[in-house]
Amino acid sequence: MNSAQFMIALLHGFDGSTPGRTLLQKRAYFVSLLSGIDPGLDFGAHFYGPFSPIVEGAVTQLKDMGFVQEQTNEFGVTSDGFEMRRYDYRLTAQGNQILPRLEGIPEFDRVVESAKRIKNAGDPDYVELSIAAKAFFILSKQNRPMSVSEITKEATKFNWTIGEQQVKKSVDFLQALGLTGEAEQPSS
Repeated sequence: MNSAQFMIALLHGFDGSTPGRTLLQKRAYFVSLLSGIDPGLDFGAHFYGPFSPIVEGAVTQLKDMGFVQEQTNEFGVTSDGFEMRRYDYRLTAQGNQILPRLEGIPEFDRVVESAKRIKNAGDPDYVELSIAAKAFFILSKQNRPMSVSEITKEATKFNWTIGEQQVKKSVDFLQALGLTGEAEQPSS
């Protein structure tokens, strides 16, 4: 499965759409982890948590091919002059037409099942999913159980500011996904 096929399967798994680039990136991160499928996504630390330029490139390719539609939603301008907008992604009719061919790829079902697991674990919004991704990214880099305060401190090394309550909530989500065991649950 290549990165474009992965992204089509991912969007399909989330009912054909995802509101926002950040949410799309974090969903791709967790689906890759849960499914064990990584078509070279190469996630690294970024402002909003793990980010993959490969995911961004695959989505651009799918847009150019007419399989994915990007819709821009404008929310005005901040007091310091920055435009606020969100980019939403949806499979087009053409994108839905190629689904039957992709359903024959063994990894397709694993991607869709992983999306279902995320939805069943609470389907967090982009902020909550970003914090959970940051916490898991830190835990996986450290490869050891860590306390909530250790995670929040380690986050500053990536220029991430996350609160202890946010980390506690993200641990619940990670446990619901089976990404951290009882023994690994960070404590205060």
